[in-house]
Amino acid sequence: MARPATSTPVLSPAQQHAAARKLAAEHGFPLSGIALIPDGGRTPRAAALARWLEKGLHGPLGYMRKTQAAREQLRTRFPWANSVLALGAFYARPAASQDKGRLSAHVARYAHGRDYHLVFERRLKKLARALQAAGVCSRAHWYVDTGPVLERAWAEAAGLGWIGKNTCLIHPRHGSFLLLAEIVMDSMPEAGRPEPDHCGSCTRCLDACPTHALAEGGVLDARRCLATWNIECGGQTPKELWAAQGAWVFGCDICQEVCPYNAPPKAPAPDEELAAPRPWQDLTLADGIVLTAAQFGRAFSASPLRRGGLKGLRLGAITAAGNGQAPGCEAALQECLGDSDAEIRARAEWALAKLAGPLGEP
Repeated sequence: MARPATSTPVLSPAQQHAAARKLAAEHGFPLSGIALIPDGGRTPRAAALARWLEKGLHGPLGYMRKTQAAREQLRTRFPWANSVLALGAFYARPAASQDKGRLSAHVARYAHGRDYHLVFERRLKKLARALQAAGVCSRAHWYVDTGPVLERAWAEAAGLGWIGKNTCLIHPRHGSFLLLAEIVMDSMPEAGRPEPDHCGSCTRCLDACPTHALAEGGVLDARRCLATWNIECGGQTPKELWAAQGAWVFGCDICQEVCPYNAPPKAPAPDEELAAPRPWQDLTLADGIVLTAAQFGRAFSASPLRRGGLKGLRLGAITAAGNGQAPGCEAALQECLGDSDAEIRARAEWALAKLAGPLGEP
């Protein structure tokens, strides 16, 4: 938590708003907006969260249930909070690789660069101090995804975009390939204007989801979402979803790729630090299948792929290979048959059987 400044200027709510957005841009957040915490402190979309949890749609994400109260009411943790500065930055959107033998062709775009938690935390610490020094607030606390905050709900309320049918925050001009953070403040700057929903009658994301995780617009069934399993749960994808996982080793971008608001002409310049090349991008899919702990430690330092762990990455690579998306993986899969881990062996046996049958056979 940043310490209050000793001497600060007195600004009007409009001046606080303008100063906050100017400082946000200077500290690496091209998207910013402010939402006031309503009387009573209830978070926007708190009722939707409660319904989602009551239906059990969070699946294996038990932490969502445990942190429900804090997510619904920010003042549970921060009784002094009056506003949220919502922040965003765009990540690189590389063209889809035609070389299915490369590991990078099977990884969600946000994970291609440096871990944004590390990047944003450094920026947020400096930004919070700058906000205090400028008189925007006297107390501040920041989060990057890991805290019990409904990030997209606050970003929507602050005017950064709307939450689409794919449950992603969508900017009206630049789409949804962006990452969020927020700073909770004790001040009450002028608030931004929420963006109206522009999805209309479009159902491309619902129709394209290979596991039907988007049962209805704006509601995600985490039990069926590939990213739940190959990111949050370390590759422990249920067997009935292995074939549907297709080419994805880590994450899934399908519901964003089909969105009209993510058409290539709309792509903004990516954050340079997030877009910087990482060592693992030279690896093949076959390399990922037989990756060792030492190799994982070296190649994936400060990478989002560390979240799924070494075993999760290997399971994802084995699954992608089994679904017939890349050549040259049979030897690596054969090697896995002698692995000490029973789950690795079982997934490799399944993948080899897939390779032996017709391409795309369930």
